[in-house]
Amino acid sequence: MKIAYFGYNAFSSCLELLVNLGHELVCVYTGEDSAYANRVISCSTTHQIPLCFDKPDKAQMDALVVAGVDLFLSAEYPWKIPVPSQLRFAINIHPTMLPDGRGPTPLPSLLLTYPQHAGVTLHKMTAELDEGDILLQKRIYIDKSESFDTLSAKLYIETPILLDKLLSNLNHCYKTSKRQEKGSNWHKLSHDDQTINWNESTSKVLKQFRAFGSLGVYAEIHGQLYLITAAEGVICEHNIKTGAIISNDDIRIVIATSDGLVSIPKSCSTLLSNLKK
Repeated sequence: MKIAYFGYNAFSSCLELLVNLGHELVCVYTGEDSAYANRVISCSTTHQIPLCFDKPDKAQMDALVVAGVDLFLSAEYPWKIPVPSQLRFAINIHPTMLPDGRGPTPLPSLLLTYPQHAGVTLHKMTAELDEGDILLQKRIYIDKSESFDTLSAKLYIETPILLDKLLSNLNHCYKTSKRQEKGSNWHKLSHDDQTINWNESTSKVLKQFRAFGSLGVYAEIHGQLYLITAAEGVICEHNIKTGAIISNDDIRIVIATSDGLVSIPKSCSTLLSNLKK
């Protein structure tokens, strides 16, 4: 089958599956060479698959169908893909149990608020994002210590397994797909959602760190704004003002929370700006 692939590293295991199954990858749409696209670019380069870094437009998509492409597969691709009416199959991969959790970057929301909707859904691609008929789904259990990065790893493992199952019986799954019910749309998380409030409990602060993982959270420390990707903490009594620095050396900085402390490795923090006036 001739396939056009759209995606970044999050589900690059699906691109590898398509190559291993012997499908003809006509092109791969992804982002510029970066930490979020390097695996896709490497796989494409190794197997001499043409790469495209432009946002897909109608003329390009029509040309792919004329060239004999049977399937568009979108795997955590942020741009809207114009789907030609004559295309046989157009499939999107979404990391929730649709119809709940429509919207961009749902993993932090799963970890913060909606763990019951964790999973992966393969569905038909339509003009309305994440609303196409459901082809196959698999629920994923979220552990109490789950993080953005461990959940991403689970999805990386489970998604190609589900995709392989779909491709082995694609015509039947397409014909028997299920229309989505009402469900829920989740808003794109804001800068405030991603910002630590040191007045919160230690457990809530650590949950926020886990929910964003390698994406990082924003935190103000002594009048400066940092992006932080990892931390650990404990509950303990103290008489130090919340948000104040308990200790600071070349290795870590320790911050007081309302009921404990959080230790941040210096290697996991990046200074963004000085907030002092």
